Amino acid sequence: MILKRGELGAKVREIQYQLERLGYNIGRFGMPFDEQLEATIKAFQEEMELPIDGIIGDATRLKIQEAVTAIENSTDVNQNSGYSAENKLPPVPNELGDFLNGNWQQWRVICSKTLNARSGPGFNYSIDMTFPTGTMLMLHPEYRYPIKFDSVGKPWLVVSYQGGAFFIRANQRFIEPVV
Repeated sequence: MILKRGELGAKVREIQYQLERLGYNIGRFGMPFDEQLEATIKAFQEEMELPIDGIIGDATRLKIQEAVTAIENSTDVNQNSGYSAENKLPPVPNELGDFLNGNWQQWRVICSKTLNARSGPGFNYSIDMTFPTGTMLMLHPEYRYPIKFDSVGKPWLVVSYQGGAFFIRANQRFIEPVV
C-alpha cells in the first residue's frame, strides 16, 4: 500500500494518529494528505534513516508501526489518557506566560475579548471559531500530546469543543486551567 499527497480517508487518518502518537505535529486529524503531512513523513523518514520521499510505502509504514508499538509497550511515557486529578497540580506558565504542559483536562477562556481558535497550531492557520470569555474547553481526547508548537516555537493547546478539534494559544493571557 502506498499513500501520498492528495489522498484522504481512513488510512491517511490512521497514519496521522500514529505520527501524533509519536510526538509529530500533524495539525488536525482527518485532513487530506497535504504538504504538512508530507513534511512530517519526510522528517520521520530522515529520523529512521529511510529513503526520504514523503510517501508512505511498505518500509515507512512498517517503521511507523514499530515505533508506535515500542511506545505502547513503554511504561515511562507521558500519557494523556492516564490523566488523574489526584496527585496532579495544574500547569504553571513559564516566564513568558506560556503553558508548556497541557495535560490538564479543563481550561477556561479568560481574555478580555474573544479567543480565536484555529485549524492548526499557528497564526498562519485559518480562524475556525471564536470563544468568548468564560468558555469552558476540554482537552481533545484523540491527541496524546495536547501542546503543539508553531513555526516560531509558540505553544498551542489542542482543545475539543462541540466535537471538533481547535488550536488555541497556550498562554495565561488567554486561558487558565480549571481547578
